[in-house]
Amino acid sequence: MPALLTSLILVLAITTESRAQTARPDRNALMSRADSAWDAGDRKRARALYAEIFATDSTASRAVFRLAQLDDSEERALALYRRYIALEPDDPWGHMAEGDALARMGRLAEALIAYDGAHAILPGERDVAVGRARLLDRAGRSHQAADELAAWTTSHPDDGEAWDLLGRVEIRAGRPRAAGAAFRHAERLGFNGAGTRLDAARASAAPMVVPEAGSLGDSDGNRTTRYGGTVEVMVSDGVRIGAGVAQQNVSNDVQDVHGLGINARFSATASSQVRISGSAGMVRYEEDGVTTSPAPGPGPGPGQGPGSGAGVPPLSAPGAWTPIEASMRLRVRSAAGSSLDLRIERAPLGFSPQLLENRVQRSDARATVEVPLAPFRLRGQARVGRLDASSESANARTTLEGALVLPLGSGWQPSVQYRRTAFARTSAAGYFAPRLAETIETGAYVELGEERALSFSMDVGGGVQRVMPHDAAMGPWSGVWRAWAQTALSIGPSRAWFVEVEAYDAPFALDGAGESGAWRYFALSSGLRWAVR
Repeated sequence: MPALLTSLILVLAITTESRAQTARPDRNALMSRADSAWDAGDRKRARALYAEIFATDSTASRAVFRLAQLDDSEERALALYRRYIALEPDDPWGHMAEGDALARMGRLAEALIAYDGAHAILPGERDVAVGRARLLDRAGRSHQAADELAAWTTSHPDDGEAWDLLGRVEIRAGRPRAAGAAFRHAERLGFNGAGTRLDAARASAAPMVVPEAGSLGDSDGNRTTRYGGTVEVMVSDGVRIGAGVAQQNVSNDVQDVHGLGINARFSATASSQVRISGSAGMVRYEEDGVTTSPAPGPGPGPGQGPGSGAGVPPLSAPGAWTPIEASMRLRVRSAAGSSLDLRIERAPLGFSPQLLENRVQRSDARATVEVPLAPFRLRGQARVGRLDASSESANARTTLEGALVLPLGSGWQPSVQYRRTAFARTSAAGYFAPRLAETIETGAYVELGEERALSFSMDVGGGVQRVMPHDAAMGPWSGVWRAWAQTALSIGPSRAWFVEVEAYDAPFALDGAGESGAWRYFALSSGLRWAVR
């Protein structure tokens, strides 16, 4: 009996081996046909042939890799790349392919981890070094990307493409002088386009003159026109100082207030994770002619309390007014992708003659924290401040906001967010101060054409909002929308013309600036950035 069992096992083994030897040439021939279709650019046929191989042998690593490259679904491609890594763990290109797929999906933190795996296997490989630098730059860590590219170009000084990439990264890091040095190397090595980018870097480092003008109006009948300009100089790479002057006119059907403001400003990039900016100045407001109180308006509209400011004549405050304007901003980004944005600001609330006549000023401090959460980013903001007026005591305001953002590799960032704003009391100084205002909205932010002659940025959102006055119950949910967009057109390396548009329609106005519980706003501004060389 044991001899019979041994004979059966031997026969089975010989039969299995014979079948494997017969199948192997068939699979090799199929692989050859699939590779030929790939080389010829016939994606449909190549996909079908590689899939046939994979169906009979899921360990055929080359078929797995090609199927990942040919798949139209990023999720399926990522799963296939990870299957390939399990089969070929020592191939750095598998890890890089995984990283590139994650980057296209907007999962940059995971993409960098994948490139770290490739670097651990082959630390001196160019594709690993340059690919990781590109990801760091896309993740907003331009200084770290520049450091890695600088190390690569030091040991590989003839790599013109790496020099050019280093220059572009330095531009985004706010260091145009270092960018110019990198572009000069790339130009000497004959890299295409480096000379044009060198001119642009020199223009960015040169003194800058920015004349601009703007106009805005709102549903309360207030109109503002503004024109002026700024001059900035770079005192060291990444550090700019400047000064500006602006003339503005704020009016409605019965009042006209003129303002002349001056300010000084600075901005600095302290390190790869820290940026700081600030400004300080003053505005002198004077009314044109004798103040005439408007006729009493209609009573409070839906959702308004009697203290909202609607139909309230301006309070008398004769004479000129010279308020201080000041702001400071600190932005910190960690290596893990988290960020912290701190701002403090004090400025007059100059949306209407009534607000200026009552000398309303806004003081704010806000903190915004953003952390990665799988493919998303979780953002939270807390804002505290107060509004001061000459005719009444200070009014405290608090705002809490939370948002879930999905960064997409194409440059889009859709989001959903909730905002809650509360005032301590009502006001008769010309701004609407409800007890509570809640907003739920979806939005999207996009940047396109960053390094092209024509670039475009947009932030739009829409949703619902409800308002609770101090002397009434919570009102119903109603629609709200907002939009901001800016486009810039480069006119040679030294000039760029920009246009900015902003609009808002909601029951509760930005900063409570409207006089009633329903407010629409539209603003348009344009200017020219001119490098003086």
